[in-house]
This record gives sequence, structure tokens and C-alpha cells, in this order.
Amino acid sequence: MSSNDSEYLIEQFRLEEENFDNIAKLITDVFINDETALEEGASIAFSEQTFRTVYGAPSIDRDLFIRTIHKPTDKIVGFIGAIPRKLSIEGKEYKFAVPSWLCVHSQHQKKGFAKTMGKMLFEKGMEKGYDGAFSLHEPEQHGIDVSSAVSRDKEIPFQRIVTLTKFVIKAFNVDKVATVVRLRWYEKLVFKLYQKFKTIDSEQIRVFQEKDIPDMFEIIQEQVKRNQLSIVPELEDFKWMLTNPNVICVVHEDNSGKVKGFMLAWEFFLAGMGNKLPFGWLDMVHIHRLNSEEGSNLANYLCQICEEKGWYGLQTPYIPYFDMKPLKKAKFFFFSKKINLDVFNMRNVEFPEKVESFYFDWR
Repeated sequence: MSSNDSEYLIEQFRLEEENFDNIAKLITDVFINDETALEEGASIAFSEQTFRTVYGAPSIDRDLFIRTIHKPTDKIVGFIGAIPRKLSIEGKEYKFAVPSWLCVHSQHQKKGFAKTMGKMLFEKGMEKGYDGAFSLHEPEQHGIDVSSAVSRDKEIPFQRIVTLTKFVIKAFNVDKVATVVRLRWYEKLVFKLYQKFKTIDSEQIRVFQEKDIPDMFEIIQEQVKRNQLSIVPELEDFKWMLTNPNVICVVHEDNSGKVKGFMLAWEFFLAGMGNKLPFGWLDMVHIHRLNSEEGSNLANYLCQICEEKGWYGLQTPYIPYFDMKPLKKAKFFFFSKKINLDVFNMRNVEFPEKVESFYFDWR
């Protein structure tokens, strides 16, 4: 599957280890040179390890990747990938994927490559029997325009499922974070009020150990039963995720030593204004078995371990499968920011008219 013109080749390709570094650099270059990022900072930079965390899991479908090559230089200047995820809808499972990290190098934009790569990806997904795909779109970004254009051209129903309304962040050193995010004086003041965290010394709270995996996986599976829509966990992927060197996971035991709650984050780089800082993406927050005090202590302990590792904070869009009160108690800052979850319904899967509960993790 390929598309040609005089200077460019757009093609489906099989993702291999040797691609990781070059594509990570492309994603970083595109995102930090985005118009909004240049003005406000707060962009995302990828290392090869970040790319590996996103696209290296055992379940990855290595054929669900499209690239644009500039033939005169033989460089990859455009990319889109996809992450296969099983989706449970009120107890019935479907084969879905998450199209992700669509990017075109700034020197090669406005040539229609993003739309062409998106169409190719969906053609490949249809060939391989996927029921649909879902994407997260920020209203102010251009991704929604590409998604809408692809859905029209391929005649794929495109529907909004959920709108997330809050973002959560914890900055351990606000002055340092202000070197990559343009903060107004009053924003800086507010963030400093949330900067500190409590040091936790508890025999029941610790860093994850391999023996914890069965208990932890059981807790994740509960989310499938608790929510109308849910990502269905893959045990081998979860085991693999926990072995990544840029992942931090902390657990809370009950009185018998069984894990009854945990939080997991992975490292990326927050970038802007010519600087970048190691930061944590808060990927899993499984605290529904914990009371507010226990959840707050676990969140504080996560901050403690992350700072010791050299990270400058944690962030994530807030998906309300977990109670925000324990994180608020631990001085995580919740602020208004809209992100829409949209679905490409390739096989006319029936969704609830109103989604009341939803579980999603980022990897």
C-alpha cells in the first residue's frame, strides 16, 4: 500500500526497533515547533524510551503504521501509528485501535500528507478486521480536522462519545516548570500553593514488586466490570509495561499484604522555550478499594518516588474512573480543559446513547 509523487513516498510499513529513535525525534520536532507550543510551551518531547513505552508492547500490531518519506533526503517526514486495544461495551468486547501521534515535519506541511496517511491507516485497519478506532482531540488542535476529513472520505461514521473537562497536574518545582511552560504570575502563584507533598513512611505503601502482578491485574479487571465502556487489559502487556525502566509504580497493601490499590506513571519530557524537563504521565490510578486517606497517602508517595527519580511533576487528562478527592487532598491541581473522545465506527458498533462511566489508560 503506497502513494507516490515526484518527491514523496507515503507507505504502510512494519515498525521495527531500528525505527524507534528516528520517529521519536520526528514526533518531538513536530510537537515542540507547533505554533501553540512555541508561544506557550507545555509540549511533549519523546525519547526513544518514551516511544518504546507507547509502541513496544507485545500486543502491538506492527503493520498498523504509515510514514511519509522525502525521497531526495530519504528521511521520514510524516508518521502515524496505532495501538490495538480491546474495548468492552456493556460487557461485549470489540477489536479497536487508537490512532496516535500523527505528525508531519514543519518543512513538509500543507501538502495533504496527514489526511493521506490517516486514510491509509484506516484502509489497513479495515483489511485487518478492526471494528473501529477512537481518538482524543483537543478542540484547539488540528487533529480533529484531519479525523473529520478522513471519516468523510472513507465514509466512516464519526461520533463523539465522551468529553473530558478537567486536566490534573502536580508540579514539584514550579520555577523549573516555568522554564518550559509559559505561566502568568498568578498561575505561578497558584501552582506554588500545590507544590509540596507529604513524605510517607508506611509499611503498607511501597514500590511495586513482581509478586504483586496478580493482585494488580485483578484490580484493573474490576474496572471493566465497573464501567460501561472500558479498555480490556492484556496481562502480557501489563507485565511488559512494569519492566520498562521509565515506569514508576507504587502500591498500597491491605493488612494481609495483598495489594488493594496502585498508581503508575511513565516518563516523557515536557518541552518549551528551548528547554525540556523529565515529567511523569499519570497512566493508571486504581484506588477504588482505598479510602480517601489511603489514596492520598499513595499519591503523596508516588510524588516522593518520582521526585527522587528526577522528574519535575506529573500530569494527565482526568478520566473520572477514579475519585479525585484523594488526589486533591494530596495537592494535585485540577483545572478546566476540554478533551473529546471520538470514535470512528467502522463496523457500526452500537454505543450507549449516554456514556455514564468509562475506563481508559494511555498505553
